[in-house]
Amino acid sequence: MLRSSYQKGERKLQKSFIKKTRVRLWMAVALLIAGLAWGTTYAAAPKVKIKVWTMNRHDAEYMTAMVNQFNKQNKDNIEIVYQIFTDNYQQTLDLAYATGEAPDVFMDATGVYEKRLPAGDLAALDSYLTPAFKKRFGNGAFLDGINMEKGSIYSLPAIGTTPRLIYNKSIFKRAGIKSPPRTVAEMARDAKLISTKLSKEGIFGYAQNFKNPTQALSRSVDYIMMRSGGVREGYDFKTGKFDFTGYKPILQAYKEIFSSNGAFPGCESLDIDPLRTQFAAGKIGMYISWTHSEPGVYQNQFPTKEAWDMAPLPTIRGVKGSNRINLAGRFWLMNSKTKSPKDAWKVMEFLYSDSLLGGYYERGLGLVMVPSAVKKAKKPETVQKWPAIQFDKHDKIWPNIPLNVRPEGKDMYQVFAEIIFGATDLDRGLADLNARYNQAFDKAVSEHKSTRIVYPNFNPAEPGKVFQK
Repeated sequence: MLRSSYQKGERKLQKSFIKKTRVRLWMAVALLIAGLAWGTTYAAAPKVKIKVWTMNRHDAEYMTAMVNQFNKQNKDNIEIVYQIFTDNYQQTLDLAYATGEAPDVFMDATGVYEKRLPAGDLAALDSYLTPAFKKRFGNGAFLDGINMEKGSIYSLPAIGTTPRLIYNKSIFKRAGIKSPPRTVAEMARDAKLISTKLSKEGIFGYAQNFKNPTQALSRSVDYIMMRSGGVREGYDFKTGKFDFTGYKPILQAYKEIFSSNGAFPGCESLDIDPLRTQFAAGKIGMYISWTHSEPGVYQNQFPTKEAWDMAPLPTIRGVKGSNRINLAGRFWLMNSKTKSPKDAWKVMEFLYSDSLLGGYYERGLGLVMVPSAVKKAKKPETVQKWPAIQFDKHDKIWPNIPLNVRPEGKDMYQVFAEIIFGATDLDRGLADLNARYNQAFDKAVSEHKSTRIVYPNFNPAEPGKVFQK
């Protein structure tokens, strides 16, 4: 009887202990939840920062807003660090690569792809590209020598651009000029006429951003040469050699402008944005720049009330060639040395998305070349205001020139600038370029650092025929 009573008491104590333990556990859980509710937090994982560089400032307002939205909404814990380098972009990129500080993703520009690809600095994108993603870009979007090399894709089309003559219609009218110049000789004549009639008001005929000769002349003299039926960046595809002789009449016209008070004072040290501020203020008659940038510049960056327009580039003696469409197959590039390639690609996907590119097109920030984005977008107002902004029958995709040609001494643009400003004799300067560039090219070919590209039947009016198999 006593043992039975003890067992009953023991079971009663066990039940009481279990009940109290459960209560304590529930209280502990409740306290933990309460603690979290009252602000007890744990450190979140640091965001993966992907550095993106661009040289475009005209689209800064739109792109910054889109990047901020991505940074807030993406679920991959990525933060884009978006940086703009309008002036000296190529040199800044060179320095960044030399010091191990290159961006993860960066915009292509004159000479960037051609320099970085043979150096092994660009990541191939093939492993990231799904059939559905590639289909968005349409037929003929991937071309050897444009955005492909030895079967690998290194970039994708996005925004196409080409230079036009940007001119102030009111200034032309005041100077008695009825239409924009069709030849470089007419351009020199009109520049001098504007300066002669209006320089007392601080208005001059022509300007170009010569602080950086490469940026100034790669968007002007080079394209005038191609449109006139000549070579690209000095390279003759028919012979497989460099020949700068054909630039002579173009440089003569420029030399005439800058030696006769036809140009805005101080062009030697003028960057593109200070030039634009003077144009917006009605102090410059004309200059040459890109179709993708100038509308946004004068609507957002430097708003102007001046009546301005775009016109096709002048030529030597009529259109015998074509304007090269710049960035036709390339826009964004990925650093092969990025520490976060998968995250960098997710940023590339965002930059090439229909939502971003569609908005870009609708706002008139550039001519988007991705069919899936354009199909969903409204026609931009810029096309109605400035019809010449659209690509025409003379705007074509050109093949690339040989890579890795680095002559000793000054490059073609530095020599061109010296010729224009009278520091170097025209004929001697061009002959020197021919000698040094071909010597450097022959050496690069012999050392297997470059390849001689020859198209015996090359036609500058139809350069795309070289891509047809």
